[in-house]
Amino acid sequence: MKLVLITGATKGIGKSTAKAFANEGWDLILLARDIKKLKDLKNDLSNPNNKVNILACDLSQPELINNALSEVIKNYGCPSVLINNAGFAYNGELVNMPLDKWQELIQVNLTSVFQLCTYIVPLMRNKGGLILNVSSHAAHNAFPQWGAYCVSKAALVSFTKCLREEER
Repeated sequence: MKLVLITGATKGIGKSTAKAFANEGWDLILLARDIKKLKDLKNDLSNPNNKVNILACDLSQPELINNALSEVIKNYGCPSVLINNAGFAYNGELVNMPLDKWQELIQVNLTSVFQLCTYIVPLMRNKGGLILNVSSHAAHNAFPQWGAYCVSKAALVSFTKCLREEER
């Protein structure tokens, strides 16, 4: 079964990725916050060659993630591919950033990826699978007013490398 789970599926890279997988006949599980946008995307991508499943979940709310993943596994099975694409940005100086915005950014860009991987990776071990964590060139560069985003994406790159070494 060719099944892919894509977070942040309704915009940008996530939406383009969903279209590419749909065009190749993959079954999709599309996860994002906005149910209306998810429904619109499902209508755009549905065709006789694949199934498009949607699930609204706000990854900035860590307590929602395990329940959402449990629903995914129960209803669709374990994905062959997990694409952690959801992201959050904040513009402003690091020293002026409110703590709640810092925590939200780190939750979406890093901790939610950790949560998704710790749930899905053990299920993939028996059958194999692929995880793609979408980062940014900001992981390797410092940009004024984008410090928190740069930090979160650099941490995501490090997390991905460590997970790769542990799972190879």
